[in-house]
Amino acid sequence: MTTTNSQAFSAYAASSRLTASPRDVLASVHEELYRAIGSAKFAHEQGRLDQMCRHAMRATQILTVLSTSLDFSAAGPDGKTLRSFYQYVLDSMVRASRRKDVSNSYQIVLDLLRPFCKELRSEK
Repeated sequence: MTTTNSQAFSAYAASSRLTASPRDVLASVHEELYRAIGSAKFAHEQGRLDQMCRHAMRATQILTVLSTSLDFSAAGPDGKTLRSFYQYVLDSMVRASRRKDVSNSYQIVLDLLRPFCKELRSEK
């Protein structure tokens, strides 16, 4: 256990020297969100509902954090639109579980997120 703790503290110390921009952090979060939804869709198509639920829950958690913890006022007038976007995607994830064609519902969300993820990763 001491070795594990030592390794964890070393990793944490190393991470404090990393310099990630807020845009890079958001891009990583959105990529994780995209992966979680894609994995939920794939699991549904494979009939693995327990895995689908786990991935969908992960996506819902990420969306909840994004929609409740970002400082949308910092985005100026576009902040309200961004908050609405996250809420719409979150609502879409919740509605997907109630629809007959779950995979199609997840695909719609993925299609919404794809250009957003791409934009966050583009060089400015």
